[in-house]
Amino acid sequence: MGAQVRAGASESVSRPAQNILSAVGREIEVDPPLDAGIIILVDTSSFEHLGKLGERLRQNLPTLAVLDHHAPVEEMRQIARVYYVREDYPSESELIIDLIQRLGAKISADVANLLLAGIVSDTGQFRLAKGETFSAVDFLIKCGADYKRVLEALKVPEDQSKRIAMLKAAQRLDIFNIKDHLIVFSEVGSFEGDAAVMLLRIGADVAMVGSEEKGNVRLCGRVRENMTLDKLHLGKLMDELARKFGGTGGGHAGAASMNCPGNLKDVREQALILLRNALE
Repeated sequence: MGAQVRAGASESVSRPAQNILSAVGREIEVDPPLDAGIIILVDTSSFEHLGKLGERLRQNLPTLAVLDHHAPVEEMRQIARVYYVREDYPSESELIIDLIQRLGAKISADVANLLLAGIVSDTGQFRLAKGETFSAVDFLIKCGADYKRVLEALKVPEDQSKRIAMLKAAQRLDIFNIKDHLIVFSEVGSFEGDAAVMLLRIGADVAMVGSEEKGNVRLCGRVRENMTLDKLHLGKLMDELARKFGGTGGGHAGAASMNCPGNLKDVREQALILLRNALE
């Protein structure tokens, strides 16, 4: 639409993202310079999610726009010139597609493939999709997206370190029964989110997987879909939990995370209290 635009990512680009970018001949600059007229944060609810890049943004406070589909963060709402956050979109791509259509912009087949990859990834292979999701997919296919090509590009063989992490997560499991809901906690050194998903698959209703390194705690959670309708919003719970320890957290109703200083044992105990309060 006439603007000069550069795409950037914070700290690293995941293997699936590298694959899909390579498939369409694109690159993303990691930790780019911030010498732009406006910075648009996409699929990012807070500075803390951006690591050191977020620290640079907070120090410079450029003209900021936030386009996101996670639970709103009040600090970002106050800072951003444009704040468009819609938690009802299952994927960030759907929010972007809506804006593209409102603006009457045209997209290439390669851009359609990138957006389709975002939908497939964010919705967990359409497990979290809504009816509008498939309308968005239909729009992308009409723009030239190739679903089979996208699926092939997103396939990444699991390395041995990830498989070991999954087994350790299962080995270190603690199980709690709250109002007939199975709540599980575990600890790994990495792949916390993947481990939480795996624990849901083998029977948990709520899975919390944490790690602790040099006085910093990271906790990832996943909730079985039928519990997020009226019983539990994990993104709000993680936000509340993080604030109790001077950290940051948030996410979706069924998938969220938090980071804070402290030790994992204390964080876990407080998380269990919040879960009991929510479920009882």
